[in-house]
Amino acid sequence: MDDFLKVASLSEEDVDKIRLLEKATGTHIMAFEPGLKVAVLSEDNLERIQELESELGATLLVFKSK
Repeated sequence: MDDFLKVASLSEEDVDKIRLLEKATGTHIMAFEPGLKVAVLSEDNLERIQELESELGATLLVFKSK
């Protein structure tokens, strides 16, 4: 995994804020160090990723570096 994909260093207070937001939104939130950009995908690439997710039984996080 590249050096730019690092879990953010957070205080307990910061983690509590994330947990509250997760609860309020009914979502799961992951915090990474700055430098990630969600990838904009073509329909074909999105389909390929979804097929691989299904095959692997995993959720893939697809991003680009700055």
